[in-house]
Amino acid sequence: MSRVVLTDLERGHEDCILRFADGSSFKVSYLSIRCRCQCAKCKPRQENQQRLLEFEEEVARLRVEKPRAEPVGRYGVRFDWPTGCSSGIHSFTHLREVAEDLGQLL
Repeated sequence: MSRVVLTDLERGHEDCILRFADGSSFKVSYLSIRCRCQCAKCKPRQENQQRLLEFEEEVARLRVEKPRAEPVGRYGVRFDWPTGCSSGIHSFTHLREVAEDLGQLL
């Protein structure tokens, strides 16, 4: 369980460092997190490889800005993206998956 508990979110300008209770830390770009948004608007755009590539290209064309981050209970984070979606809640489990798949282990 400690593997998916987020203990710290250190925000930079283009990426962030996610620290988990098991001692693991990952550097993850905001682009990676944004492209894996789980909200009702973004999730369907990731249902197959072609749609995911199109979605990633669209997001990559947006200006990369540091989003606001707001904790949601003890299980997630809501990112408020200046250039798009702000309704998705990124659970700690989801953030760990994104970090392992697309981040850099520190």
